[in-house]
Amino acid sequence: MSKAWHDISPQEVEKRLAHKKEDLMLIDVRNPDEFSAGHIAQAQLLPLPILPIRLHEIPKDKTVVFICRSGGRSAQACEYAANLGYEHVFNMTGGMLNWQGELAHNK
Repeated sequence: MSKAWHDISPQEVEKRLAHKKEDLMLIDVRNPDEFSAGHIAQAQLLPLPILPIRLHEIPKDKTVVFICRSGGRSAQACEYAANLGYEHVFNMTGGMLNWQGELAHNK
């Protein structure tokens, strides 16, 4: 049985963001302190433990990329969302450890 979500490299995410041809929704599922230390500017923080409570805030017709530190928590988020009918769900492989683009920081 194949998984109901897809992998996407950090490089591909960066490329898609730069071309602005599609409306990607980036959801960072790390903890607030990890997010504050450095995140992709377009990403919204939605820590994995509260994802079940707030998943309804993510439109099902959007292309959603889940992000974490290394790809494990974001894979869990993908699995959860896909099981609830989200069809355009991607896991950023390698997470922020493999992100080479610019970082935003919360003060």
